[in-house]
Amino acid sequence: MPVKDYDFYDSPCGSQTTVADDFGIHDELDNDIPAYLVFDEEKVWMLRVSNVKNIEILFYPIDNCIKILKEGTNNKDSLCDGFLLYKDVINFVELAESRHKSTEKCINQLRSTIEYFKKKHVIDDFSKKTAIVSNIKKITSSVSFERQEDFKNETGFTLYIKTTLNI
Repeated sequence: MPVKDYDFYDSPCGSQTTVADDFGIHDELDNDIPAYLVFDEEKVWMLRVSNVKNIEILFYPIDNCIKILKEGTNNKDSLCDGFLLYKDVINFVELAESRHKSTEKCINQLRSTIEYFKKKHVIDDFSKKTAIVSNIKKITSSVSFERQEDFKNETGFTLYIKTTLNI
């Protein structure tokens, strides 16, 4: 039976807050550690966030924090790594560090997470809703305009493939 009591804002992992002008998000691949913010470059910045106005940003890890089972199974559904909130903007992010992880698989994780989020939380209050795939091994990856339009029609979120988010 799928988990029904999940809350993206109140997961066991909590959230991180920053006003730093430049930071990254890192995901320890192949283990159960959730994604987290990094402020020095000792760890790989899988998504760089440039926050030149020093806006307060909250990061909520999702993968390895919230467990939702696929409908009719005991298998954990694949969720994206987390989301960023600031002002009235929400950005879901999927981080990858592999030439082998397809962009489509990352997009599917974002789509699935957004659908679960929409079942529990209101998204109408966000003026800007984006989903970002950041794969540092496939920096030149892209998706077609048609694919972006399909994603927007399916989820209500604008899809980007990039390794830097400018706030």
